[in-house]
Amino acid sequence: MRVRVLLFGPLAEIYGVREESLELPGSPRAEDVYQHYRQRDSRLGQLEKSLHLAVNQVVVGPNHPLAPEDEVALLPPVCGGSDAIAISPPDIIDLLDGPLEAHPWRKHLVNKAGSYGAISTFEGLVRKEDDADPVVALAFDAYRPMALGALRAVAEEARRRWPIQGIVMLHRLGTVPAGEVCVVTAVATGHRGEAFAACKFLIDTLKATVPIWKKEITASRSHWVEGVLLPGAATAEDLVS
Repeated sequence: MRVRVLLFGPLAEIYGVREESLELPGSPRAEDVYQHYRQRDSRLGQLEKSLHLAVNQVVVGPNHPLAPEDEVALLPPVCGGSDAIAISPPDIIDLLDGPLEAHPWRKHLVNKAGSYGAISTFEGLVRKEDDADPVVALAFDAYRPMALGALRAVAEEARRRWPIQGIVMLHRLGTVPAGEVCVVTAVATGHRGEAFAACKFLIDTLKATVPIWKKEITASRSHWVEGVLLPGAATAEDLVS
Protein backbone atom coordinates (compact mmCIF):
# COMPACT_ATOMS: atom_id res chain seq x y z
CA MET A 1 0.00 0.00 0.00
CA ARG A 2 1.27 3.46 -0.90
CA VAL A 3 0.89 6.43 1.48
CA ARG A 4 2.14 10.01 1.27
CA VAL A 5 4.45 11.01 4.13
CA LEU A 6 5.14 14.59 5.24
CA LEU A 7 8.11 15.59 7.43
CA PHE A 8 8.52 18.92 9.20
CA GLY A 9 11.11 20.96 11.07
CA PRO A 10 14.01 18.87 12.39
CA LEU A 11 12.62 15.71 10.78
CA ALA A 12 12.86 17.25 7.31
CA GLU A 13 16.52 18.00 8.05
CA ILE A 14 17.25 14.49 9.34
CA TYR A 15 15.86 12.79 6.23
CA GLY A 16 16.66 15.51 3.69
CA VAL A 17 13.11 15.56 2.32
CA ARG A 18 9.79 17.17 3.24
CA GLU A 19 7.50 14.83 1.34
CA GLU A 20 7.78 11.35 -0.17
CA SER A 21 5.74 8.28 -1.05
CA LEU A 22 6.12 5.16 1.05
CA GLU A 23 5.16 1.58 0.20
CA LEU A 24 3.99 -0.46 3.19
CA PRO A 25 3.14 -4.19 3.13
CA GLY A 26 -0.07 -5.82 4.26
CA SER A 27 -2.61 -3.80 6.26
CA PRO A 28 -0.42 -1.09 7.77
CA ARG A 29 -1.15 1.12 10.76
CA ALA A 30 0.22 4.49 11.75
CA GLU A 31 2.93 2.89 13.87
CA ASP A 32 4.39 1.20 10.77
CA VAL A 33 5.25 4.58 9.28
CA TYR A 34 7.06 5.60 12.44
CA GLN A 35 8.97 2.31 12.61
CA HIS A 36 10.04 2.69 8.98
CA TYR A 37 11.65 6.07 9.65
CA ARG A 38 13.13 4.99 12.98
CA GLN A 39 14.96 2.16 11.19
CA ARG A 40 16.24 4.56 8.53
CA ASP A 41 17.79 6.92 11.07
CA SER A 42 18.15 6.21 14.80
CA ARG A 43 18.04 9.92 15.63
CA LEU A 44 14.27 9.74 15.29
CA GLY A 45 14.22 7.72 18.50
CA GLN A 46 15.39 10.79 20.41
CA LEU A 47 11.96 12.34 19.74
CA GLU A 48 9.82 9.40 20.88
CA LYS A 49 8.50 11.20 23.95
CA SER A 50 7.27 14.14 21.92
CA LEU A 51 6.57 13.02 18.37
CA HIS A 52 2.99 12.77 17.06
CA LEU A 53 1.50 11.12 13.99
CA ALA A 54 -1.30 12.71 11.98
CA VAL A 55 -3.32 10.99 9.26
CA ASN A 56 -5.18 13.26 6.86
CA GLN A 57 -4.54 16.23 9.19
CA VAL A 58 -5.88 14.54 12.34
CA VAL A 59 -3.57 13.40 15.16
CA VAL A 60 -4.02 9.64 15.68
CA GLY A 61 -2.82 6.82 17.88
CA PRO A 62 -0.37 4.07 16.86
CA ASN A 63 -3.07 1.54 15.93
CA HIS A 64 -4.88 3.82 13.49
CA PRO A 65 -5.38 1.84 10.23
CA LEU A 66 -4.08 3.35 7.02
CA ALA A 67 -5.80 3.44 3.64
CA PRO A 68 -4.22 3.83 0.20
CA GLU A 69 -3.01 7.39 -0.53
CA ASP A 70 -3.46 8.53 3.08
CA GLU A 71 -1.46 11.61 4.04
CA VAL A 72 0.68 10.72 7.06
CA ALA A 73 2.58 13.49 8.86
CA LEU A 74 5.31 13.06 11.48
CA LEU A 75 4.97 16.02 13.85
CA PRO A 76 7.68 17.23 16.24
CA PRO A 77 6.58 19.26 19.30
CA VAL A 78 4.92 22.48 18.20
CA CYS A 79 6.59 25.84 18.75
CA GLY A 80 5.16 29.22 18.84
CA GLY A 81 4.16 30.36 16.66
CA SER A 82 -2.12 29.33 2.91
CA ASP A 83 -0.65 30.89 0.06
CA ALA A 84 -3.38 33.52 -0.06
CA ILE A 85 -4.97 35.60 2.67
CA ALA A 86 -7.86 33.61 4.16
CA ILE A 87 -10.55 36.06 5.17
CA SER A 88 -13.89 35.01 6.58
CA PRO A 89 -15.34 38.42 7.48
CA PRO A 90 -14.85 39.79 10.00
CA ASP A 91 -11.87 37.46 10.66
CA ILE A 92 -8.40 37.18 9.12
CA ILE A 93 -6.67 33.86 9.82
CA ASP A 94 -3.59 32.95 7.78
CA LEU A 95 0.01 31.77 7.46
CA LEU A 96 2.12 34.11 5.34
CA ASP A 97 5.55 33.89 3.75
CA GLY A 98 6.16 37.65 3.68
CA PRO A 99 6.48 40.46 6.25
CA LEU A 100 3.50 41.15 8.51
CA GLU A 101 4.36 44.79 9.13
CA ALA A 102 2.63 45.99 5.96
CA HIS A 103 -0.34 43.60 6.14
CA PRO A 104 -3.68 45.53 6.19
CA TRP A 105 -5.17 43.50 9.04
CA ARG A 106 -5.69 46.54 11.27
CA LYS A 107 -7.67 48.44 8.63
CA HIS A 108 -9.73 45.34 7.87
CA LEU A 109 -10.57 44.85 11.55
CA VAL A 110 -11.60 48.47 11.96
CA ASN A 111 -13.80 48.31 8.85
CA LYS A 112 -15.43 44.95 9.54
CA ALA A 113 -15.73 44.59 13.29
CA GLY A 114 -18.83 46.74 13.77
CA SER A 115 -19.79 48.62 16.93
CA TYR A 116 -16.90 47.44 19.10
CA GLY A 117 -15.52 49.42 22.02
CA ALA A 118 -12.04 47.92 22.23
CA ILE A 119 -9.34 46.34 20.07
CA SER A 120 -6.58 44.40 21.83
CA THR A 121 -3.53 43.30 19.83
CA PHE A 122 -0.40 41.25 20.40
CA GLU A 123 2.54 41.42 18.00
CA GLY A 124 5.37 38.97 18.62
CA LEU A 125 8.81 40.01 17.38
CA VAL A 126 11.97 38.00 16.83
CA ARG A 127 13.91 39.03 19.90
CA LYS A 128 17.33 40.63 19.44
CA GLU A 129 19.49 38.78 21.95
CA ASP A 130 22.31 40.79 23.48
CA ASP A 131 25.01 38.22 24.14
CA ALA A 132 28.16 36.72 22.63
CA ASP A 133 26.22 34.79 19.98
CA PRO A 134 23.12 36.88 19.18
CA VAL A 135 20.06 35.56 17.39
CA VAL A 136 19.99 36.93 13.87
CA ALA A 137 16.75 35.26 12.72
CA LEU A 138 14.13 32.62 13.41
CA ALA A 139 12.99 30.16 10.74
CA PHE A 140 9.41 28.87 10.99
CA ASP A 141 8.00 25.71 9.42
CA ALA A 142 4.38 24.54 9.49
CA TYR A 143 2.00 21.83 8.40
CA ARG A 144 -0.09 24.40 6.54
CA PRO A 145 -3.53 22.76 6.20
CA MET A 146 -3.48 21.33 9.71
CA ALA A 147 -2.13 24.59 11.16
CA LEU A 148 -4.86 26.64 9.48
CA GLY A 149 -7.49 24.26 10.81
CA ALA A 150 -6.02 24.56 14.30
CA LEU A 151 -5.99 28.37 14.07
CA ARG A 152 -9.65 28.41 13.05
CA ALA A 153 -10.50 26.06 15.94
CA VAL A 154 -8.79 28.44 18.38
CA ALA A 155 -10.77 31.36 16.96
CA GLU A 156 -14.03 29.41 17.24
CA GLU A 157 -13.30 28.57 20.88
CA ALA A 158 -12.54 32.23 21.62
CA ARG A 159 -15.89 33.22 20.10
CA ARG A 160 -17.63 30.72 22.36
CA ARG A 161 -16.02 32.30 25.42
CA TRP A 162 -16.32 36.01 24.62
CA PRO A 163 -18.66 38.27 22.55
CA ILE A 164 -16.05 38.91 19.86
CA GLN A 165 -16.80 41.00 16.78
CA GLY A 166 -13.57 40.40 14.88
CA ILE A 167 -10.42 38.23 15.11
CA VAL A 168 -6.99 38.39 13.50
CA MET A 169 -4.50 35.49 13.72
CA LEU A 170 -1.46 35.73 11.46
CA HIS A 171 1.82 33.83 11.64
CA ARG A 172 4.80 34.35 9.39
CA LEU A 173 6.64 31.35 7.92
CA GLY A 174 10.15 31.08 6.53
CA THR A 175 13.11 33.06 7.82
CA VAL A 176 12.24 36.13 9.90
CA PRO A 177 15.12 38.50 10.76
CA ALA A 178 15.61 39.75 14.32
CA GLY A 179 13.40 42.73 15.10
CA GLU A 180 10.61 41.81 12.65
CA VAL A 181 7.09 40.65 13.54
CA CYS A 182 6.51 36.90 13.37
CA VAL A 183 2.98 36.59 14.83
CA VAL A 184 -0.08 38.79 15.29
CA THR A 185 -3.24 38.16 17.28
CA ALA A 186 -5.95 40.78 17.68
CA VAL A 187 -9.60 40.95 18.75
CA ALA A 188 -12.37 43.53 18.61
CA THR A 189 -14.94 43.36 21.40
CA GLY A 190 -17.38 45.60 23.21
CA HIS A 191 -15.20 46.19 26.28
CA ARG A 192 -11.47 46.22 27.12
CA GLY A 193 -11.56 43.44 29.74
CA GLU A 194 -12.87 40.81 27.35
CA ALA A 195 -10.58 42.12 24.61
CA PHE A 196 -7.50 41.64 26.81
CA ALA A 197 -8.62 38.18 27.92
CA ALA A 198 -9.50 36.96 24.43
CA CYS A 199 -6.27 38.25 22.88
CA LYS A 200 -4.19 36.50 25.55
CA PHE A 201 -6.14 33.29 25.00
CA LEU A 202 -5.48 33.44 21.25
CA ILE A 203 -1.70 33.79 21.49
CA ASP A 204 -1.28 31.37 24.40
CA THR A 205 -3.37 28.66 22.72
CA LEU A 206 -1.78 29.24 19.32
CA LYS A 207 1.68 28.60 20.75
CA ALA A 208 0.54 25.41 22.48
CA THR A 209 -1.68 23.74 19.86
CA VAL A 210 -0.82 24.85 16.32
CA PRO A 211 1.71 22.70 14.37
CA ILE A 212 4.40 25.34 13.77
CA TRP A 213 8.10 24.72 14.40
CA LYS A 214 10.87 27.21 15.09
CA LYS A 215 14.59 27.17 14.33
CA GLU A 216 16.86 29.64 16.11
CA ILE A 217 19.63 31.03 13.93
CA THR A 218 22.60 32.77 15.56
CA ALA A 219 25.80 34.15 14.13
CA SER A 220 27.57 30.80 14.62
CA ARG A 221 24.95 28.03 14.63
CA SER A 222 21.30 27.04 14.25
CA HIS A 223 19.05 24.63 16.16
CA TRP A 224 15.39 23.69 16.38
CA VAL A 225 13.81 25.03 19.55
CA GLU A 226 12.29 22.39 21.83
CA GLY A 227 8.53 22.65 21.63
CA VAL A 228 5.46 21.47 23.51
CA LEU A 229 3.29 18.38 23.06
CA LEU A 230 0.02 18.60 21.21
CA PRO A 231 -2.78 18.20 23.79
CA GLY A 232 -4.52 14.87 24.25
CA ALA A 233 -2.47 12.93 21.71
CA ALA A 234 -0.41 9.77 21.97
CA THR A 235 3.30 10.15 21.23
CA ALA A 236 5.67 7.98 19.27
CA GLU A 237 6.98 6.58 22.56
CA ASP A 238 3.77 4.54 22.66
CA LEU A 239 4.79 2.89 19.41
CA VAL A 240 7.77 1.12 20.96
CA SER A 241 6.45 0.50 24.48
